[in-house]
Amino acid sequence: METTEIADSVLDVDESVLIDNSIESWQFCDYTPQSQNNLDVRGSPIKIVINASDNYLIPSKSYLLIKGQLVRNDNGAAYDANAEIALVNNAMMYLFSEIRYSINGNDMEKISYPGQTTSMLGYLSLPDDFSTSAGLKSCWSKDTSNNATSKEFNDIAGGGGPVVKNPNYNQGFAARRSLLMSAEPLGSFSFLIPFDHMFGFGEYKKVIYNVKHELTLTRMSTDKEAIYRANTVPDGKINLTSITWRVPHVKLDRVATEKFRDIILRKKVIPVAFPARTAESSFVPPTRTFTWRTNVVSGIEKPRWIIAGFQTNKIDSQQQNSAVFDHLKLTSAYITLNSERYPVNDIISNFPANDYSVLYEMFDNFKKDYYGFNSLIGGTQVSFPAFKSLFPLIVFDVRHQNETVKNGIIHMQLHFSFSDNVPAQTTAYVVIISDRIYRLQSDGNNLIMLTS
Repeated sequence: METTEIADSVLDVDESVLIDNSIESWQFCDYTPQSQNNLDVRGSPIKIVINASDNYLIPSKSYLLIKGQLVRNDNGAAYDANAEIALVNNAMMYLFSEIRYSINGNDMEKISYPGQTTSMLGYLSLPDDFSTSAGLKSCWSKDTSNNATSKEFNDIAGGGGPVVKNPNYNQGFAARRSLLMSAEPLGSFSFLIPFDHMFGFGEYKKVIYNVKHELTLTRMSTDKEAIYRANTVPDGKINLTSITWRVPHVKLDRVATEKFRDIILRKKVIPVAFPARTAESSFVPPTRTFTWRTNVVSGIEKPRWIIAGFQTNKIDSQQQNSAVFDHLKLTSAYITLNSERYPVNDIISNFPANDYSVLYEMFDNFKKDYYGFNSLIGGTQVSFPAFKSLFPLIVFDVRHQNETVKNGIIHMQLHFSFSDNVPAQTTAYVVIISDRIYRLQSDGNNLIMLTS
């Protein structure tokens, strides 16, 4: 066996000191819709435009700042401070039916069902302590039960006896509710939503120069999916007061500026690669088997991860929580890309008997494999029991593909089996993460985004 002699790094006393002065200034600039008075027009798009200019922007480090208030739907008044009502986890994304990011008029990503999509990816990816630390600034404090209950302990009759913990207590609901009810006026909020929480393009970490950026948020027709309440509380609605897109502008030093200008003058092609997200939904019929043929995937875009989740009766009432999912007594699941099956062997599960460890392992492995995290450093924020009761998401790893899948058009089918008939009013959601590669082409003066 060949060996190489090395020296301990503590002996490298004459190593060079690395200093980076390539960026002289980093400042956030605010961009808003043409009018902040039309944010509550249900079903209408809210568009924020950044026109092309002699500026270097970093969209991946940008974020939305959304301000508003939760009020009663019947009279527009603030709720009583004791009302058992809150925004759902990740509520800002449930306000919109579609989000879209474009460069020079070309869609980089267009995501339907952004509430379910970003929730599913958040449960898979965010740190295990995020809900109890920084998450609340983004309206993220995941549910710990399927109840709109903020009362941690039950009242004791007669005022005596031991304190009894309320089995229906929902820590995430309580945290989100407490934040709203501590505001003045009651129900007011200001949430920061990172760009990379919304779009896979957020993983493209480079500067972008002199192009037109557009962010379009289409408001849902109702606020039912964004609000969660007890059955004794009247329906609420959300009044938005402002939406601001805060985007970093950087100023380069002379050397970096000359290098970038040289790229443009020489008409170089700049590859723009990122893991694109697409989402679809489908009604699930009340049977024991469900086969779902999703849209055909273009041959220039390769799916790498496919995540599926089910919700029963979650979108038509504020008494239901649209940020949690249902296992439906799933017994097996697999997908096919053309004729290739993933996984090759059946995934057998029995949720009532707590036989779902393989599905949980697939869920838990996503963060390790996608981000390269060691499980000892950053684990999932979803416990094994919570996976069953609240977040039973099915994760398919399709990164390794044969030539029949790599080349040409891909036809995708998802296959599910259940021990009982699926309940009525059940919807399936699927999030597909695919390799997407575009190009920025210079004409000698300006950059043009090429999507094919």
